[in-house]
Amino acid sequence: MSNKTVAELLLAHNIPFNNSGKDYVTKCFNPEHTDSNPSFRIDRVTGVAHCFSCGFKFNLFKYYGESSNNASVRVAKIKEKLRILSVDTNGLQPLEGARPFNGTHRNISSQTLKEFGAFKTDKVTELEDRIIFPILDVRNKITAYVGRHLESDGHPRYKTHPTNCVLSMYPTHFKEKHYCIILVEGIFDLLNLWDKGLHNVVCTFGTSTILNNTAEKLLPYKAAGISKIYVMYDGDMAGREATEKLKPLIEEAGFEVEVITVEEGSDPGEATQEIVNEIVEYIK
Repeated sequence: MSNKTVAELLLAHNIPFNNSGKDYVTKCFNPEHTDSNPSFRIDRVTGVAHCFSCGFKFNLFKYYGESSNNASVRVAKIKEKLRILSVDTNGLQPLEGARPFNGTHRNISSQTLKEFGAFKTDKVTELEDRIIFPILDVRNKITAYVGRHLESDGHPRYKTHPTNCVLSMYPTHFKEKHYCIILVEGIFDLLNLWDKGLHNVVCTFGTSTILNNTAEKLLPYKAAGISKIYVMYDGDMAGREATEKLKPLIEEAGFEVEVITVEEGSDPGEATQEIVNEIVEYIK
């Protein structure tokens, strides 16, 4: 795999060029075209080149016998998709009757609940008597709401709104710069660890969703500079089996992977401050 960028390739071959949006512009590479008014555009990331005057096309990496950096290309493509999506859609609207959740819940501090936008509503029937969290995607748009019943024996424990929504990994943005993230199954696993000092935790909302198109779902984290992923799933058979399946998929996506083992029958939502302190020190 080449480590050269498009600009480095052009400079290495003494090709003069100018910047123009997301492209570089230079004279046409077609030997049969006298390009007095340069109109040959080369994509800065993919190396795809096209002369809008004579129609000559090729890929710069192939032209010079180099392999493109596929990871960089995928990251560039997903950023472009996100840019288009951010223009085309505004995400979900705030729920009717929404009011901030004040106080603590399941030993999670009010500050942490506020940080994640916790609220209540009595205007949306299926979400009554629940603490609700807005789920934001890579565009920072709300794509779903997750509500947990306020009573420990409430059924069902969790509800999503809209009911047919697909939950994405959350969060995808961090206020601080991190080199690694920790994957957990549930949102209260995330909240408990975050509340105790781990601010690079990502909830996958169960174990099955991330097993499909894993590399694509992890691209936002690769784009953010994440190089290592810790998997901290529940200490039951389902969690261990999912971890075993997920580890090679994360490695194939280009990350270093390590498993943080949870005590049998427990989950990260029950981790004590002492345990979290140990994890913080370990991942440093």
